[in-house]
Amino acid sequence: MAHLKIDTHQHVFPPQIKRLVESNATLSQGFLGPDWSPEMCLEFMERNRIGTSILSCAIPCTVLAQDPVEIAALSREINNYLASLRDQYPNQIGFFATLPSLEDVPRCLDEIRHALVTLKADGVALYTSYNDKYLGHSDFEPLWAELDKYSAVVFTHPTMEGMEKSIKEPFLIPRALLDWSHETTRTAIHLIMTNTVRKYASCKIILSHGGGTLPYVAGRISDIGIQTRLSGKSPGEFLEDAKSFYFDLALVGHEAPLRLLMDFAKKGHVLYGSDYPFVREDGVVQQLQTIDSKELKLDPSLTLVTRQAAKTLFPRIE
Repeated sequence: MAHLKIDTHQHVFPPQIKRLVESNATLSQGFLGPDWSPEMCLEFMERNRIGTSILSCAIPCTVLAQDPVEIAALSREINNYLASLRDQYPNQIGFFATLPSLEDVPRCLDEIRHALVTLKADGVALYTSYNDKYLGHSDFEPLWAELDKYSAVVFTHPTMEGMEKSIKEPFLIPRALLDWSHETTRTAIHLIMTNTVRKYASCKIILSHGGGTLPYVAGRISDIGIQTRLSGKSPGEFLEDAKSFYFDLALVGHEAPLRLLMDFAKKGHVLYGSDYPFVREDGVVQQLQTIDSKELKLDPSLTLVTRQAAKTLFPRIE
């Protein structure tokens, strides 16, 4: 019998967040969010042999509210809700805690402690940038120090902020369709060049969507002389840092990018992720078929990718 998968990239989209997103035309760009409920989530998992899902909020609280106090309150509400789901379904549900804007350091520190100590979250979710500051920015050092103290799993997810304007002619091409991969790559390179990944090495950082374009560009960047002068790293040190990340397979269930990622990543650093419900179930099934394809020859690595690697990050999962 096939092992049940651990899904490290699955989103929660409860009605209150759905309403906030869809009522904001600038944020939604006409996108109607997917229907979601705990029951739908569990049924999806059962149909696709997913034993445990680590849920996260795909929408930053900073775009759902404006006032810092309101943002912090919304973050707390989401985290308490996710913890209640985990408590109701402890073997099936886990969660990455959402945080206020990283620029609001005191409130972020408070929420990190509440999430990791009080709620026993499985990790925290960070977005790729905040007000044009990528994750290696010096303003965020107190937060990385706190996360490092807890040896936290840090799930990173791209956001609309910082992206180029959408292509609008002859029709709208949503920014996320093109630029999310680049945003993940930008923050990963920033974390490497600012030495954040080495300074706070107890943090286990997951890059969404196969690390964006990092597996493709890392070798080229490491060989460019100016990079060495910028970061003080040798090409080998740069690649070592690039391979220190964990990578989830959300939206990577296609032969060419999957082969590239598997060749690039360290053994045990590739995790299964569905991106449900933003990726519809038929898309999830199609990508699972590619991952399970005999032509890719992932077996015996398949169980490592779909379950065992995640168990090393989340030892509470049985």
